[in-house]
Amino acid sequence: MATSNRLRLLGLALMEQGVEVTVLVTRASEPPDAPLNHLARGVVDGIPFVYTPGTTFRSGSFLMRRARDARGFVGALAELGRLRLMGQLDCAYLSLGAREWKIGLSAWAWSLSMLRVPFVVELNEGPWRVSRSRAPLSRWTSQLAAASGVLAISRYLAQWSIREGHRIGRDVAVLEVPIMVDIAQHAVDDFESAEPTLVYSASTGYGAALQFILHTMREVWRRRPDCRLVVTGMRPDWAANVVAELEMERHVQDGGIVLAGYLPRQELLALYSKATALLIPLFDDLASQARFPTKLGEYLASGRPVVSNHIGEVGRFVRDGETAFLSPAGDVAAYSARILDVLDDTASARAVGRAGRRVAEEEFDYRLQGPRLRAFLEHIAARPL
Repeated sequence: MATSNRLRLLGLALMEQGVEVTVLVTRASEPPDAPLNHLARGVVDGIPFVYTPGTTFRSGSFLMRRARDARGFVGALAELGRLRLMGQLDCAYLSLGAREWKIGLSAWAWSLSMLRVPFVVELNEGPWRVSRSRAPLSRWTSQLAAASGVLAISRYLAQWSIREGHRIGRDVAVLEVPIMVDIAQHAVDDFESAEPTLVYSASTGYGAALQFILHTMREVWRRRPDCRLVVTGMRPDWAANVVAELEMERHVQDGGIVLAGYLPRQELLALYSKATALLIPLFDDLASQARFPTKLGEYLASGRPVVSNHIGEVGRFVRDGETAFLSPAGDVAAYSARILDVLDDTASARAVGRAGRRVAEEEFDYRLQGPRLRAFLEHIAARPL
């Protein structure tokens, strides 16, 4: 998933700069019936990790899940306290999911403050609570309450963090670090398929984007009925429900739509490298303006043409017709036209894909961020609490 991959690359970037990194996972993540990871403690890519609930397995019991969440929280604080006491902890990096932003941020912020541990907050999506109030309660429940710094994935979030720091009267250091990719993992393939293949990769929950793509495919199929759409990253049953809502099941049956579900990483990257085009529709809303989809970096790194929209960070880093194919956000006809441009002129599409690869190399390779990250965290660790 995008969040864990970003954390992995942040960890690698720091370790290559001589920083010791440990990841504390505070919630059990694995379904008991289909676990991908059995290890509560181990090392991945040289980065040590610990599941502080003591297990990776989620329980089927609501009460047991809450008990494991509590154990994970307390266990992480105990480990941070131990490292701080031994002089082996300079800074903590807090990466929270959407639900944790709502219910757990204040608990983490003030607990870390009690331990006298400076911490940086990861911001990679729109803020959950936005307030203009200067009342004490509003300041204490801010995402940046007690934070020493923010790592923002977009210019929008970096600017919001500065404004929020002013609102709550806190001097919060801000570093903007865009999406990151390990460029060495992505080989460029000159493969050309007789059957044009469009790929859309997204986690379960992006129903509006999938609906938009399906509406787009109706337009594309009028001229190119030989084109197929592969949807990966979403649970097949969930994606099938979205397809059924638009009464497009026959396209699944005849192979026009392939619901691939979750793929092992190497299979996913191979799929990218052989796609005719990679799709990433965005919308003219706060979410798209604030976030910066990690998959854009991986799409570009594949060397294949990307079809997206003029919105947020996408418009900052890529140019229509030069390094990607862009259209106005939310316009089905315009988006389908850009897909057809890719299908109709393969030589131009190939050149745009290669130029997009250069953007990934020059802007998004994680190795570029290592010195900046180390300097930022050293600054955070040296600031008075």
